[in-house]
Amino acid sequence: MNGAEGFPNRLSAEHRAVESLLHQLNRTATHAGAPDGEALRLLGSLRRLLTPHLLAEEDHLYPLARRCLTTGDALADAAARSHTAIRRLLDRAEDDRLTAGGRRHATAVLAVLLRAHLRGEEERLFPALRARAAPRDLRACERRMRESRARRPGAPLWGLPPGAGAIAALRDGVSGHDTSGPQQSP
Repeated sequence: MNGAEGFPNRLSAEHRAVESLLHQLNRTATHAGAPDGEALRLLGSLRRLLTPHLLAEEDHLYPLARRCLTTGDALADAAARSHTAIRRLLDRAEDDRLTAGGRRHATAVLAVLLRAHLRGEEERLFPALRARAAPRDLRACERRMRESRARRPGAPLWGLPPGAGAIAALRDGVSGHDTSGPQQSP
């Protein structure tokens, strides 16, 4: 494989995982009497999958599109706007003030937008990049997206769970001991 045929492997796999979660959310929404907690659990799983996925696209895939495609700027700009809307809709769907019916509606709107976004990438953006970008650029993009997962927001630092830095800061503030220097661990 020269780097173009399977590009982008990880993003395509994540797209299938998003579709699977959307299918589960749809089943939950159409099942009479389904607990709202199940929808929230699935939405949380969707957020955990989408957060690093969207960041990887914004940081690596869209800059590649801008460099390699004549319509890359327009495609990347449209995708970035779509990401903003997806994040807002996901926030809305997870809002604990929503009724179960309101959550179903917000989730349905999110699903429509997400599916359209994924389809656009799979049917237009990815094939265009495979046709126009150099195989070494495609491989480098895949590598950078894979490596960015280790540095994504919320990833544990130095083996500590998320929030450990906040706990240390609170402890230091209460005790009067300042360890907030740049060389200190969280």
